[in-house]
Amino acid sequence: MIRISGIRIYPFETPGRGGRIRAYADITLDASLLLKGVRVIEGTSGGLFVAFPAQRGRDGRYHDLIVPLDAETREYIRTTVVEAFKRWTPSTQTTEG
Repeated sequence: MIRISGIRIYPFETPGRGGRIRAYADITLDASLLLKGVRVIEGTSGGLFVAFPAQRGRDGRYHDLIVPLDAETREYIRTTVVEAFKRWTPSTQTTEG
């Protein structure tokens, strides 16, 4: 399985405007691949989830550009990013996974 070797959190304040995005994150995998533009989003029930970068297709729908191929990898990325977001402070801009 892959290993997250670093996460950089970029808080994004939108609650006052009705937005649900709480942060963007860049994830470094195995110190050799950087995934940019992962979003931390607050769900309607208040929980946090991770949305991967997506692109609008010709059909007008959004299609994920990054897709974990198994539930274990998806959950590992989700929990690691959400934990990094909860621990984020300006002095901990970059966290090790």
